[in-house]
Amino acid sequence: MLFVEDGAALIMNAAIQRYEDNFKVDFPLYEHLDITRSNGYDVSVDGAKRLSTFIDGRIEADAPVEIPEGYADRLY
Repeated sequence: MLFVEDGAALIMNAAIQRYEDNFKVDFPLYEHLDITRSNGYDVSVDGAKRLSTFIDGRIEADAPVEIPEGYADRLY
């Protein structure tokens, strides 16, 4: 279970959608939760903004993130 600050999901989901629309692959969110954590939340508003900036940079550089082997088969 992720603890998400009010307002953070909208920012995070919009960024992930931009990534997935651009690269045509799922974004491996659980590999990047270190970016979104702060203020006692797994996904804080500040963290969602950092994730958005990170994703925009990857899109601008045309550089999708690495998806570890077996990522889709993991249980979270």
